[in-house]
Amino acid sequence: MAVVGALAVGGYLMAACGSTARPGATTVGTPGPSTAASRPGPSTSASGPGVSSSRTTGTAQPAGGPVPAGFDPVSFTAVSADEYWLLGTAPCPNPVCTSIVRTTDGGSSFVGLPAPPAPVPTGGSQPAGFVTTLRFADQADGYAFGLGAGGGFWDTHDGGGHWSQPGFLSGRQLLGFGTGAGDAFALVGSCGQGGCSGLSLERSPVGTDAWTALALPVPDGSGPADMAVQGPDIWISVTTPTSSEYQLLVRSTDSGATFTTGPSPCYAGLGGQIEPSSASVLWATCPTGMEAQALRSSDGGAHWATLQTGAATGGAGLANSAVLAPASATTAVLEPGPTGELLRTTDGGASWSVVSSAPPGDYWFSWIGFTDPSTGSALRVLQVPQGGSVNQLWRSSDGGASWAGPVRFS
Repeated sequence: MAVVGALAVGGYLMAACGSTARPGATTVGTPGPSTAASRPGPSTSASGPGVSSSRTTGTAQPAGGPVPAGFDPVSFTAVSADEYWLLGTAPCPNPVCTSIVRTTDGGSSFVGLPAPPAPVPTGGSQPAGFVTTLRFADQADGYAFGLGAGGGFWDTHDGGGHWSQPGFLSGRQLLGFGTGAGDAFALVGSCGQGGCSGLSLERSPVGTDAWTALALPVPDGSGPADMAVQGPDIWISVTTPTSSEYQLLVRSTDSGATFTTGPSPCYAGLGGQIEPSSASVLWATCPTGMEAQALRSSDGGAHWATLQTGAATGGAGLANSAVLAPASATTAVLEPGPTGELLRTTDGGASWSVVSSAPPGDYWFSWIGFTDPSTGSALRVLQVPQGGSVNQLWRSSDGGASWAGPVRFS
């Protein structure tokens, strides 16, 4: 499992420099002068929990610089319990104030790294080329992207020292992203109000930008879609023009070489999110209209069981914004709604208990993920009295039974 630029990093802006770009790519890296920023709203990580399998590459890590004052995280990604990165913003005098920070000692200390010259959305706006999510597949290979219309896509193969913009999107939208078994996968399509045309899965080895398109067994007009990746296993849940009650679940067990299809647990046209904890055990949250439901599969997605959370929530249903994060095949954490309350199961969802109740203050969790069965991370959005919000990183070392934070970045 693993967890999610130019911009002000340690008081300077990462601008385009004299690095050599690959064909069809734009590259930035060496620091130059910096411009500024309002804080971003909450961002939920997409395409999985934001945790990736660690692969030691031998690539030297960029030394990094100071953490920018006022750093506000929006996305978390990790390759181990101790090494993780966050994407966010910090006040600066420039129009793009995107920042990245990294720790290699579990959060005891952080450094600021170069970031791609792409804005993080603020105040509900989505500027062209925006990024909301950061993913590192290993110590060297990372990706910053935004899903949907106007989203950008950047990658690095030197631990964040330099960022490039591959040209494979070519005006299409990025609908999902994940890494596993040494490959990166990007779900893309040309989408409008009636669905998407040319829905395909782009694949590249994580150490390169050798992207190739894999055809998907879905009819034209399908989408948008949700995608999850765990090792060589890929799941894509998509509404098709012929969908009746449920979405179509497309699965590959061999990194996209072949695909099979079956019913998804999520209703057609209502979205949803699938989170794998192994090749066989999947957890899901699926909106049903006014509420959502939590489900679990123990056979790779062929069959699903609805999880009963009513006893722990006092009979209240799950909000469409419910956040579910598996730590293992049997343990998961659930925020049933934007109340700051967390529930936890250790028996595969048969029973749930309250592990965190909302303290004074108006907050909610926008994202929760686990790097391993013990190590969890969560982004908590806190409303501030003067208006707006700030984002905080909280951590768990006991499989989500307790949480500590906020983590200090400087």
